[in-house]
Amino acid sequence: MNFPAFSLRWLAGLSLTAAAATLGGCNATDATQEGQSAATEKTTSPVSADVRYDAVRVTATQPAQSLSLPGELDSYFQTDIFPRVSSYVKVLRADIGDHVRQGQVLAELDAPELTAALSEARSKQSVAQASFQASRGTFRRLRQTARTAGAVSPLALDQARTQATSDSLNVVAARSHYQAAAQMAAYLRITAPMAGVITERTASPGALVGPGGQSTIPLFRLKQLSRLRLRVAVPEAYVGDIHAGSPVQFNVRTFPGQNFTGKIDRVAGNVTPGTRAETVEIDIANPGEKLKPGMFASANIPIKSPKSSLYVPKSAVVSTAERTYVIRVAGGKTELVDVQKGDENAGQVQVFGSLKAGDVVLKAGNEEIGKNEPVQVAMANH
Repeated sequence: MNFPAFSLRWLAGLSLTAAAATLGGCNATDATQEGQSAATEKTTSPVSADVRYDAVRVTATQPAQSLSLPGELDSYFQTDIFPRVSSYVKVLRADIGDHVRQGQVLAELDAPELTAALSEARSKQSVAQASFQASRGTFRRLRQTARTAGAVSPLALDQARTQATSDSLNVVAARSHYQAAAQMAAYLRITAPMAGVITERTASPGALVGPGGQSTIPLFRLKQLSRLRLRVAVPEAYVGDIHAGSPVQFNVRTFPGQNFTGKIDRVAGNVTPGTRAETVEIDIANPGEKLKPGMFASANIPIKSPKSSLYVPKSAVVSTAERTYVIRVAGGKTELVDVQKGDENAGQVQVFGSLKAGDVVLKAGNEEIGKNEPVQVAMANH
């Protein structure tokens, strides 16, 4: 179909007008959306001076820690009882598990030669005593008679005096000899040097014991159980943190779930080269003898760091892939302070960094909060 020329020009103009209107509508829509987006971003900004954030102060405390170390219980006193003379076991008065008191007879020994020596020494003492009494009587009578002039010669009086003196010295010597023999005979009665419990007995009646028999084996082993020692080896790295009087808790496998308490009574003051550890002793009262020597114990010994450490709530620390920090507030603006975390305890974490006690930090850190942004804070409890 053929159209007039003016018709074609009219259609072309109409098409251009429609295209321009369409393009103008699109541009207006884009501008409206950009304005709304900007308004939305402005509204949802994470930091606003009208929002109050909970904040806390950095605290400085001396962290308390404890070492869990193995130890061994031992009797407070123990002794091996050896016979002092060569003899035979005559009677045993105590056995394993017996509670004995100090001075109680544990065994009686038999040594005929010692008994004979004691009898001989007693006889010699009696002879010396009789001789002395006779010579002393003679000297006294002569001295009384010498009061009459010419009745007794001076020489006879001097001889009587010398004989009495000599006999008196013989009495002293005989008495000492008898006491020595009696002491040796007393060794035939084995007595307890302290109160305790017999934990070992190695001989039976009739056995030869002492220097001529089982000289290297004790006849009895006696231990005090009413009071014990707990020995613990503390590693060299913690020696400076151990002090006498510090409380100690320990437990033993025999009584699971039950804790026993004591305190450090003695510190060796020496690091053993072989183990690089220092021994400490804890005295344990054991009136019911519930604990036994030789038991393995696990002891918790408190130690304290010599320097105070800074603590903040765990929620105050912000950790990202690049850094770990807390948000400090100073002058109403935020500061991002890099820190390193240490020990954690009861919701608090130890931090190391450019902080000091009393600094104000946000209680709940947020990585969306940047540096130098104005904030308002409300102090909160830990």
